Amino acid sequence: MMHEREDPATLRGAHIVGERELSFVSSAQAKRTARRRQNVIFSIMAIAVLVAFIAATLSFTGVLKIGGRPTPVQADEQPAEQIANPACPTSIFTYQDPASFKVRVLNTTTISGLAGRTAEALKKRGFQISATTSGLDRYEDKVAVVLAGPQGYAQALTIQRQVPGSEFVYDEMMYGTEVDLALGTGFEHLVKERKLDTAPGTLECIAQQ
Repeated sequence: MMHEREDPATLRGAHIVGERELSFVSSAQAKRTARRRQNVIFSIMAIAVLVAFIAATLSFTGVLKIGGRPTPVQADEQPAEQIANPACPTSIFTYQDPASFKVRVLNTTTISGLAGRTAEALKKRGFQISATTSGLDRYEDKVAVVLAGPQGYAQALTIQRQVPGSEFVYDEMMYGTEVDLALGTGFEHLVKERKLDTAPGTLECIAQQ
């Protein structure tokens, strides 16, 4: 009896997966994997664009402030002639980076080493000390007097915050941002750093005589 010839693609009735079919399956799986990977990448890119857009919007509107430096407000960059009462302005000024300007420390008293010790303490806080000297003895009975010119209001505020009880004196002859700190007999010490107020504020002016 002659046997029917078996289909070469089957073995005992079971279909044999050929090389072409295997290649097709592998290709389909590769395409699905690539598609999933592509979808993940597109999703990440979309989220990144959205976050960047939100951050830019918040920064533009002033809700989000990038960086650690204080943002200048109100009168920091205004010349004295644009500020009401330049000798004792009521404008708000921002606390400045101590390293961004110079300070001259003066001893108005007969207490030896007062200016030098205070200058060293200010250096430890990051201030640039231009000189230590004596003078301005008319302020001897004060705690301290901070002197600055038309461009030094914010810098004067920054120094004034270091010395409790210090008073601001406007000196139109002083140019740039350099500040003088004249120490009187009432001076005892700088405010403790942990209690330092770095918020924007107004200057405490010397009482008019």
